[in-house]
Amino acid sequence: MIIESAIIVLITFSGLFLQAEMFEDIEIAIMAITGIFSLLLLALSISAYRKTGLKKIIYAATAFALFGIQLLFESLEEAFEVLDTGYGSIITSSMTLAILILFFLAIVQKNK
Repeated sequence: MIIESAIIVLITFSGLFLQAEMFEDIEIAIMAITGIFSLLLLALSISAYRKTGLKKIIYAATAFALFGIQLLFESLEEAFEVLDTGYGSIITSSMTLAILILFFLAIVQKNK
């Protein structure tokens, strides 16, 4: 009876471990796709700026670049525990605020 209970507990924990590993793999894939998409949007923004010369596109391009940097920072923070300090959350929150401000400026800026 004890052996059977121990086996059930081991199977349950191994299932939870595999499920957690699967979620981690999905999270890594989503972060990679998001990073690639932000780089694509950065390139498109730079191309649009070169074609049109609109200064407001620079705000959007900077926001996309900052978003890519934020993703890279978060990835490095997860990979290396040395970078996982209290300052990391302040930095990423500041980057998010800066991204929102840049998008706001891109929207409200008059065409020049």
